[in-house]
Amino acid sequence: MRKRFILATVAVIAGCQTGPMPSAFKPGSTFSQRQFDYDQCKIASLKEIPQAMATQINPGVHTPGTVTCNTIGSSTYCNEMGGLNIPATASTYDVNEGLRGRYISSCMMRKGYSIIVRPACASAEARQKAAITPQPTNPNDYQCTPGVNLDG
Repeated sequence: MRKRFILATVAVIAGCQTGPMPSAFKPGSTFSQRQFDYDQCKIASLKEIPQAMATQINPGVHTPGTVTCNTIGSSTYCNEMGGLNIPATASTYDVNEGLRGRYISSCMMRKGYSIIVRPACASAEARQKAAITPQPTNPNDYQCTPGVNLDG
């Protein structure tokens, strides 16, 4: 029981850790400006490269089990043991998603942004400060990202 508790605790703590994240960087830009520019690039990407939905089908697996039969008197009893049945699944995806992502990155670069990788700010106070403070002139002074996905 104690081992399960420790493993669960470690899993929860590991889930809270946030690694480095890509962040749009432009000296002096505010979060609202970055969000606006990103939204404009996203809208343009959808106009230029529309969704192209495709379906991927993953076939299921069926392996019959072993059937054993026993006859007792005039009655026969059969039992199937083992076997595996995983039903087929289907999922849809957008074939153009990667291309639109590259379009958005290119659009943001044309607007003067670069993509830098920074860790998410550790505290709520640091996240709030990073979200409301204009980005510094030097990207090395941009210590952490507020961890907000512009696509959210």
